[in-house]
Amino acid sequence: MLRFALPMVLLLAAPRALAAVAVPATVEGLASASDAVVRGRVDRVYARRSSDGRLVVTYAEIVTAGAWRGSPPARVTVVTPGGVVGDFGQRVDGMAGFRAGEEVVVFVARAGAGTWQVTGAAQGKFRVEAGKATPERMATPEGMATPDLSGMTFVDRLLAPGERRSERMAVEELERRVRAAR
Repeated sequence: MLRFALPMVLLLAAPRALAAVAVPATVEGLASASDAVVRGRVDRVYARRSSDGRLVVTYAEIVTAGAWRGSPPARVTVVTPGGVVGDFGQRVDGMAGFRAGEEVVVFVARAGAGTWQVTGAAQGKFRVEAGKATPERMATPEGMATPDLSGMTFVDRLLAPGERRSERMAVEELERRVRAAR
């Protein structure tokens, strides 16, 4: 009996692995794979259950301030899996999350019925922060753009020469790389 109880106790006591495993995306790769790259402000975020009630999907409505690639509408509705409806919630690690009022740069592809999906999951959504100087870095006039990669683990990958991984960078550099992508 002890032979079965000890492994069960160890299994239950082990910390859960809460991460999505992904290949690191580059800004250039995300731009090439997207129908549009939008800079804007998240106006509204809401979640709904699927028709069978088993899944939750979150919608983020983004007011477009500029298009760095493609021709998106003035309001882009991004759909992501997971979210909370009432007391029912689902979490999908590695997916982009949105909050009303935040300024973002988002790489998107058409998903149908007037909706869009984020290209590259969390790697394709950057939160824009106002530029301010710290002892570690100088401020940039446009600020910094940062993807939330906290729920992701990456496999090793060599990048093509001149490409930059989806990671924190100056907004000006992000825009320059998006516009230059083929």
